[in-house]
Amino acid sequence: MADRGICSFVQKARNAQHAGAAGLIIADNVCQCNDDKCLAMEQDDKDDNASFLTNCQGTEPIMADDGSGGDITIPTFLMFKYDAAQSKKEVK
Repeated sequence: MADRGICSFVQKARNAQHAGAAGLIIADNVCQCNDDKCLAMEQDDKDDNASFLTNCQGTEPIMADDGSGGDITIPTFLMFKYDAAQSKKEVK
């Protein structure tokens, strides 16, 4: 599992593949604006409600090949932030 960040989904998959991974789960780092459980989890972690509300994404991110992913052979998928947080808790 890797956290979503500033590099592309393709680059994350490539990095994981080169490191020997058989697959990759990318944990989203931003809540969906309509995901009440995630928003509640985030609100508990923040003091400033105004900045919290502007840090959600209104649409689901699209994981797509940016044109450079022809060498990627491992399965890769994106997990929403709340679900990823729950999975990380279980693994600890």
